[in-house]
Amino acid sequence: MTSTYITLFCVIFFGSQLDLQRVQGYTLMQHLAQQANSLQYGLNLAKKYNIRGSSARIAFSARTSSNLAYSSGNIVSFPYVITNQGYAFKNSKYFQAPHSGMYVFSWSIRTVSSGNKAYTSIRVNGSIKQQSYCYTGTSSYSDSCSTTVVLSLNKYDKVSIYSDSSSAYVAATYSSFAGWEL
Repeated sequence: MTSTYITLFCVIFFGSQLDLQRVQGYTLMQHLAQQANSLQYGLNLAKKYNIRGSSARIAFSARTSSNLAYSSGNIVSFPYVITNQGYAFKNSKYFQAPHSGMYVFSWSIRTVSSGNKAYTSIRVNGSIKQQSYCYTGTSSYSDSCSTTVVLSLNKYDKVSIYSDSSSAYVAATYSSFAGWEL
């Protein structure tokens, strides 16, 4: 019991003594209050500009699973999801920005057999931002085309890969779509 009183006396006495001591013209309590205000200001800035820790990063990667032909204006589907950190890639077809920011997107389309082609584009809310063209020509071989783009997105913007040709032939497991936050 006596040790409790001694501890309490020391905390009150030395605490009040520390508060009376000056650190660069301020009492210790004033100095700590200023530090708390600075930390709060920093947290408010981080919230305003969407600055987060690495655990909140957004990234996805998905690929096709079978040979499909897409007519013009249709969204290319990437049903085999490899990574979906932050769960922003939805329904195998589109990425939805969870917050405003800069994002990188890359897609690769492979066509096979003679004369097959694939005009594709990346669109934000239906508006074309970048296009790609893949054509096997007269050979019996395949052709792969890749494109990467950096986009500034607003919260809830939707990003998809569209077919822009009358029949975009997309080959099995060789076509992919990926994106991540800068």
